[in-house]
Amino acid sequence: MTNNEEKALKDFLLDIECLKQLDEWTDDFNLFDVLRITNMEIRHSNILAWIFDPNENHGLGDSFIKSFVTKVVSKCDHNKHNAFDLLLQDFYSYQVYRESNHMDIVLVSREEKTAVIIENKIWSSESSHQLNDYLEKSKTEYKDYNILYVFLTPYGREASDPDNWIAFSYGEIIESLKNSIKGINLRDEVSLVIQNYIDIVGKNIMKEKDEKLIGICNEIYNKHRTALRLIFENVNINNSIEHEIICETLRELNDNGQIIFKDENKWQFFTKAMDEYLPALETTNSSWGTNWVYYYWFEKYEDKLIIHFELGGWNLTDELTKRSNLLIEASKKKVDEYRYKRLYYKSAKLTQDDYEESLKNATKSLIKSALENEKKLLSAVKEIDSES
Repeated sequence: MTNNEEKALKDFLLDIECLKQLDEWTDDFNLFDVLRITNMEIRHSNILAWIFDPNENHGLGDSFIKSFVTKVVSKCDHNKHNAFDLLLQDFYSYQVYRESNHMDIVLVSREEKTAVIIENKIWSSESSHQLNDYLEKSKTEYKDYNILYVFLTPYGREASDPDNWIAFSYGEIIESLKNSIKGINLRDEVSLVIQNYIDIVGKNIMKEKDEKLIGICNEIYNKHRTALRLIFENVNINNSIEHEIICETLRELNDNGQIIFKDENKWQFFTKAMDEYLPALETTNSSWGTNWVYYYWFEKYEDKLIIHFELGGWNLTDELTKRSNLLIEASKKKVDEYRYKRLYYKSAKLTQDDYEESLKNATKSLIKSALENEKKLLSAVKEIDSES
């Protein structure tokens, strides 16, 4: 350690009070974090079913289901559905069912002869023929009904059958929920649950960033940059078996030239092809506060390992904006303004038998799939670019 580095660490310790600014976040209470149900699809479906039900004890009445159906109707094919009939219904006539014929959430009005089938996918992917099975079952159970099919995911990912299933995002769910509680005097306990739910969806599912928190962290970092850099470089933030195996596998694939693994503390990687297509920014002001315009990254949720490919949309040059938009178009996603845009994700189930080997194989398998997807994307980009 140099004299300057030693002085930087001492200065940081003497100014340790600066970290008290973070108490607002470190002491934050959230009911869903306490119950450890933040990323469980089943629990989210239970909460949504409760809020959807206009006759439940939350005090929202039909405001949420009405707001939700209004958004769904705005997206549906009006040659198939009469918007006025759908919007002028008696929403108090709806009943809400969970796991009816294995369908996640079903909203049914026998009086209005209307059903809304919701398939909720937070991180998991569709099972083979799953949506088609639900389509057939619902047409049999709700014969002669007006049926809307909604595919709910964090970012509004399209279903494998976009002609029948309407893509809907958790962002739209939260927007509807926020609109629903305006002007309503809810009981304290209900208000706590709903606000906690809004917060946890934003933070853990939609991956929203708190701008105030970002500002404070940047202020602390800029003031004690050298000390914090030393800490980041020399601390092992995760001693878990998962961290050890995933990082070991990423290092192995990096050494083989298949990927580029740069940070031992994070389950992230890059590729040569994507680095060439989306080169890093000259300054650290991307959507993540880094140079990088994209990331491949892993997360572990319950018994699954999940890989993501995500773009950052902040502070791009005109050329990077053009290239990013071509990637988005090639992924059949909506080209719009964004801070984060997830173009690809896939999960692999882990087995408890020989768990370590299962985790290593899942990591390799997911990276192989991601690289195959990358190759197809970049090939599609060339075709789109040549046609324009």
